Amino acid sequence: MFDSFLRGAVLALCLLIGVMAGFFFAFSNTVMPGLDLMPGTDAMQAMQNINIAVRNPVFFAIFAGTPILSVALAAMTLMNRRHRRTGLLLLVTMLIYVVGVVALTASINVPMNRSLALLSLMTETDWLAWSGDWTLSNHARTVASVVSLLLAVLAACRLMKQGRDGVAHGSG
Repeated sequence: MFDSFLRGAVLALCLLIGVMAGFFFAFSNTVMPGLDLMPGTDAMQAMQNINIAVRNPVFFAIFAGTPILSVALAAMTLMNRRHRRTGLLLLVTMLIYVVGVVALTASINVPMNRSLALLSLMTETDWLAWSGDWTLSNHARTVASVVSLLLAVLAACRLMKQGRDGVAHGSG
């Protein structure tokens, strides 16, 4: 029973990390380059509106729920001797995600967004400088979330294999 729950929870973690990786990827590869094509003040106002729109319950649940679930799964698997190696994968998944996504967001992107919210005018040069710094941090969040996703998928595959092996040997 626990193993079935664990497999489902790790698959849910993969889904959550995948959603966040896609979100960051879309910003790095379409949203920010698109805003960079606009006049500075227009790009600034569009980004201000995006920053308002992103503050919604669905985004918050996924953004906040992902590290919470990753910490819980890492702890549960590390405490279970049978799943300790999977637990190490999930621990590294959690550390990369928390440092590379949550901490980076809190220390760089959110403060930049808050400072942008206070502005009413911005030259194209100023926008491009702001956008370049913000996007560089977002690239790092993209990479961290993709690496976390890869590790979470490896953990899920390991659990699936253990489940098949356990059933084949009568212990599942």
